[in-house]
Amino acid sequence: MINVFWDDATAYAEWLTQQTGHQYRLPTEAEWEYSARAGTETARYWGNDPDDACGYANVHDNTSKAVNGFSWTPHNCTDGYAQTAPVGHFQPNAFGLFDVLGNVWD
Repeated sequence: MINVFWDDATAYAEWLTQQTGHQYRLPTEAEWEYSARAGTETARYWGNDPDDACGYANVHDNTSKAVNGFSWTPHNCTDGYAQTAPVGHFQPNAFGLFDVLGNVWD
């Protein structure tokens, strides 16, 4: 999801709680980090090599560099997406969660 403010996401969670009777909320930063890392101790949940990112996340890579022209150093791989990628396109982490890193600025 893109172009959604924190206040909007919080309001949606509150609305969903009211509609379903189940408690919903946004995760804390620590909860998000735990979920994203999936119990790993490496630099990234897929390992330590940043250039393996294209199998696991939509990152600033060779595709993005060619299309977007950002000045920072890209990952040396190609995921095929210069902008947002379809949900579930990349491999999940060890907890089975998709799209926890990359794709949009969180």
